[in-house]
This record gives sequence, C-alpha cells and structure tokens, in this order.
Amino acid sequence: MSAFELNDNSASIFGGAKTGMGMSSRPPANVKPPIHPPVHPEGKIRTKIENIIAFKIYDICRQQDCLDFNTIGPARCAHEIEIDGRTVKEGSIVVPPHDAASVSLEDVHIRRIVIVDKRPNGLRRGFWDIELKYVIGYTLVFRSVDSSMQREVEAFSVFNRKVTLFGSEGSDLFVATDLFGRDGMFEATPFIMAEAKAMALCSSILYDCHPHHHGHHEDYHEGKRRASSVEVVIGLFSIVKLFRLVDLAVESTGFTIPDECEEICPMDPCEFFERLDFPMDLFAPPQRPEFIAGISSNIPARKFVAAEEQE
Repeated sequence: MSAFELNDNSASIFGGAKTGMGMSSRPPANVKPPIHPPVHPEGKIRTKIENIIAFKIYDICRQQDCLDFNTIGPARCAHEIEIDGRTVKEGSIVVPPHDAASVSLEDVHIRRIVIVDKRPNGLRRGFWDIELKYVIGYTLVFRSVDSSMQREVEAFSVFNRKVTLFGSEGSDLFVATDLFGRDGMFEATPFIMAEAKAMALCSSILYDCHPHHHGHHEDYHEGKRRASSVEVVIGLFSIVKLFRLVDLAVESTGFTIPDECEEICPMDPCEFFERLDFPMDLFAPPQRPEFIAGISSNIPARKFVAAEEQE
C-alpha cells in the first residue's frame, strides 16, 4: 500500500521598442514589453516537431459525494484528549461534553489520500480498479445553552471509494532512471493521481435513549438524555486520474522565455481606499427580488469622480 498527501495550479522573445529619434529605450517599469514567438521570414510562426517525455492522462473522472452518518459514521478523535474527566483515545468516537447543547463543524480539510489498491479489472480489458481512502479532518466546536464556546476537539472521518478507469495495458518493461530516485517497471501499471476538496455541510449531537427504558426510542428532555456521539455531514469533490510516462512528438515554437519579475511599489493607503466602490449594501441590504437577481446597490467610486468633474 502506498500513500501520499494532498493538502483541501510564456512565451518567447521580447520585441525591442524604439523612440521617434531611432534610439532604443526600456519600457516603463509598470508596462510589460511585447512578447512574440519566433517568426519565419515569410511571416509565419516557426514550429518544429520535438520529442518529449510526458505524463499522459489515459482516463479521468470526477465525483461529488455527500458524506453523512450512514456513509462515514460518527466523528472520531484525531488526538488523545480528556472530556469530562474521561480519556478518549485517538481514533475513538468523540463523546460530547455532558452539558454541550450544540456543535458546529469548522476547518474542514483533506488530511491525506491513501491509495489502498490498484489492480486490473477482471471483466474489462485495459481497465483498472482503484480503491482510495480519504481522511478528512475538521474541528468540532461544542457550545453551551447560552451559545458560549465550551470545548474544541480535533476530529476526523474516513471515506473509502472505488473507481474503475481505463489505463491501457503495459508490458513488464524495466525502466531505470535517476530522475525519480528509483528504478523499476514503469510500463506495467499506470500511475494514480487523486485530488479532493471537502466542505462542511452540517453537524449535530446524537443522544442515547434513557437507560431505564431499555433502548426504546422515545423522546426525552435534554436533562434525561445522554450525548453519545457527533454526526457530521461533509461534501466531497474529488478527481481521479490514471496516467503513464510516455514519449510524445509535439509541435513546438521553441523554449519559453519568462517575463521579468515586476517590482512591487507601495501604494498610498488613502489612494487605495478612495478607489473602492462605496459598500451601500452594508447600509441598505438588497431586498429579496434584488438579492435573488444579484443586483447590488453599491455605488461605484467612479460615479463620485464623474460628479466632482461635472461640478
């Protein structure tokens, strides 16, 4: 099993500028010089075929999963902590404080993505079955009846997902290179890349039934119920790719020459502030029709400037 962690992204030759006196001069610091690709005498852009080694994507898919209690179960502790005098070990179910009235879900992020398994599909030639494990971290914030913060607990949930993608077939060709600090059979299996972004949807405290009622699911007052765990609902966006290291012949216009780094000049804070649009929405929030239509009542700063010029 292998694992990696993902923690949820030109051009050519400068043309010389000349003044009216026929003497060259450098453009102003805040103006970029024009960039042009190599040009053939007849006016055509020169291109040539070059061979490159590239990571070619053979298949890709995206997923949008709503992870609820039935999918990921209760929240689990990320570190060993004490709650109400009892020790909760890492990986154990988070038991809320006895006097917690509510819980919120904050700082949701992908802690790591584990490649659990990768093997050829038994029914479809050239396809590969991939199993991934997403470990999602977050902070549970417990609050008392008066909404004051009572306790923060670092927690996590685990979600396993299987996908099938086309990765073609490869031979058991042995490839040796010092580029990656390894050698082995690169062509036998495709490589996997997984990307993900998680977002908080909602959270709630779950309660056990009153012990004297032998597990019957009647409703009880807050004082007669015992908090047992925390339910979290998380939205997960993910993309999975299968790619291989291949040789490609591509049409090229030559090497890339980057632009010069721009110098960052300090800006007058008052000048910056005066250029901002007046946030009228803060003082007069849009009503429902305008809000739904995306109409803002902000007053652009340029209107003030135009009004002053007319005066």
